[in-house]
Amino acid sequence: MHETESSSQRDGVTVCKREKCDDAYRLYSSRQTEVAHIIDVDAGEIHRWAYPQGGTWHYAEMQPNGNLIAIIKDVMILELDWHSRLVWKAELRAHHDFARLPGGNTLVVSRRRMEDPWRDEGQLHCDILVELTPEGETVWQWEVERRADELGKFVDLIMPPSEHFNDWPHVNTLEVLPDSSAARRDPRFKAGNLLICGRHIDTIWVIDRATDEIVWAWGPGELLGPHMPTMLPNGHILVYDNGNNVSRTVRGYTRVLELDPISGEIVWQYRADPPESFYSPARGSNERLPNGNTLIAESDPGRMFEVTSDGEMVWEFRNADRGKAGRRQALYRVCHYPRQQVDALAARHGAARAK
Repeated sequence: MHETESSSQRDGVTVCKREKCDDAYRLYSSRQTEVAHIIDVDAGEIHRWAYPQGGTWHYAEMQPNGNLIAIIKDVMILELDWHSRLVWKAELRAHHDFARLPGGNTLVVSRRRMEDPWRDEGQLHCDILVELTPEGETVWQWEVERRADELGKFVDLIMPPSEHFNDWPHVNTLEVLPDSSAARRDPRFKAGNLLICGRHIDTIWVIDRATDEIVWAWGPGELLGPHMPTMLPNGHILVYDNGNNVSRTVRGYTRVLELDPISGEIVWQYRADPPESFYSPARGSNERLPNGNTLIAESDPGRMFEVTSDGEMVWEFRNADRGKAGRRQALYRVCHYPRQQVDALAARHGAARAK
């Protein structure tokens, strides 16, 4: 799709082929706000959460009970109820992603500053995965730099390349693997294991939760600065391949890949026509919708859109929120939720929106 200049300047829904797009609601939050919105395919706002604290939300995601969990980068992770009242918070250097576990604990990506483990001088921010109880107690942690040699057995590991990027490996995804056909074919992908993405090392990998060992990794030579690998019910992994990485390798366009992790084969991909018309160098997301389409956030330009398996764009939305110099605000991710689920929550809790 080669868009016109006028369509790229409009806000809200610019494409909606209703008979082809999924009717799921979509949740997003602008990068410079403390508000999350759920909208329908016409951009009608169904609900919102807001909790002004003076620190913008890095990422926000709704839970099955209608609560919202949000990350204030390097400050805290917090949970709000349907009416934006504070339910829970934990102060730590949270960033990018989290996962609420069935028992009520929360896995979150954090980091700490330390002496550079690989160089004789200087410091580095290294990622750490943390499991917190509802009381804020740390009951498990996984320190990435201690696993570098282990990860290097699977891939050609990119070590911190320059003083301009002082965090490693820049974990941006933490997903608890669901049951899938891959889990039934290969124990490395069993439900409960963790799927991780490190942008600065062009790598996605799986941690066995029972042993803490890395059991699978993939990416260097194929991925450039990736985001949001997610396991599909068919056992494949959908991953957002940004096309720009920390070692200054630049492809200049973004694509979405569907990978069979067992064979290593890329079985499907989406890239725009022309390719450079879809490009988010620093962030982004992808989800497979119930109807088989793929919902994508082209995050840096503040755009999200839906494509069919044939690559046809059937829905597009451009963020109306403006930031500095009147620029359209970026979106980190877009999440989809079934209409019936959100409508039931609104009926149960009341449809009053946060002011």
